[in-house]
Amino acid sequence: MNIGFFLSKKLISHDSQRISKPIVSVSVISVALGVIILILAFAITTGFKSEIKEKMVGFGSHIEISHFDNNQSYENTPIDKSLDVYQQIAQLDHVVSMQPFSMKAGIIKGDEDIEGVVFKGVEKEYPSSFFEKHLLKGHFILFDDSAASNEVLISEVLANKLFLDTGKRLLTYFVQNPVRQRMFTIAGVYNTGLGKFDKNVVLCDIAHIQKLNDWQPNQVSGIEILIDDFENLEIVNQQINDILPPDLLASTIVERNRDIFDWISLFNQNVYILIILIIIVTSVSLISTQLTISLEHIPTIGILKTLGCTNTVIRNVFLYISGKILATGLLLGNTIALILCFLQAKYHIITLNPDNYYVSFVPIEVDFWQVLLINLGVMVISIGVLVIPSFFVAKNTKTIDALQMD
Repeated sequence: MNIGFFLSKKLISHDSQRISKPIVSVSVISVALGVIILILAFAITTGFKSEIKEKMVGFGSHIEISHFDNNQSYENTPIDKSLDVYQQIAQLDHVVSMQPFSMKAGIIKGDEDIEGVVFKGVEKEYPSSFFEKHLLKGHFILFDDSAASNEVLISEVLANKLFLDTGKRLLTYFVQNPVRQRMFTIAGVYNTGLGKFDKNVVLCDIAHIQKLNDWQPNQVSGIEILIDDFENLEIVNQQINDILPPDLLASTIVERNRDIFDWISLFNQNVYILIILIIIVTSVSLISTQLTISLEHIPTIGILKTLGCTNTVIRNVFLYISGKILATGLLLGNTIALILCFLQAKYHIITLNPDNYYVSFVPIEVDFWQVLLINLGVMVISIGVLVIPSFFVAKNTKTIDALQMD
């Protein structure tokens, strides 16, 4: 039988009337709160990263090939989509698909107002799952093999601002020499919550942009490339640049949206600071609780020493007591945190302004490996800091003085 464990159970069962009981409750609550905050912080951080990355890739792919001298004016130097080099790229590991696209700035007219937008032209084979997932009404563009489709996809932001809806005609002006206009039909309305793009991007048939720019059917603004895993982004991008001729350049979604991804990277710094603060608060609470319990049981320590118990046994008694407090706090904290994560993930209780946060609600993504590491980390650090006060009390308590305090 483990003597330390047996004695700790006996002491716990007789501590219901001691003054340390409320202190123990506070310690349990502090551990639980620490775990709740850490699990929520990691779940929210992971959720934000996944949600924003998914939306960024949905709008612009992982990697984009364009002409070396292209800028952000949307008046691009075209590239040839039929080069043999693209066959080599398609055969690279981790490359899932490649699709041409073209961009052109335009002005759309509603019943009363006008709005500057960017038309993104895509082909029939364009992977439409992202926009179909975020469609509020209507359908994705229906392409015609014999002629350019006049259907377009607009965002809810634009639809509300210009009082537009599915099925309505959309008059568009393209500022060039000479100014040209086109009449489109709104096929669907989407809302991704990524305000930076929702208020600007209109999807259309790529053939319209090619004709407006007087391009050949094989000329496009660029090639979008999807890969199987975001973690392989830099490796694949470097491999593509090694293959491309000097006048073409491959850039990652991170490079093209540095401001957003720099903002995402700040999440990690905040989480690290939070971890340090939680560890300090939890450790101080557990140490204070253990010292209080130890001082209340000074006479008991004297009796145990009289009966021949070693300092190690006595130390283990109080470590087991603190371990129970820690386990109770962990169980309570994990239960509450996972319930809160489930409620937020399912019902989106806490909402956000997508113009500021790129999402309309606080995203939650629970990684159970992270939860496991949080629990292991709290246990190891807490037990580590508890060894010192328990050893100090057991070693420095004199038997005669302890018995006289009873």
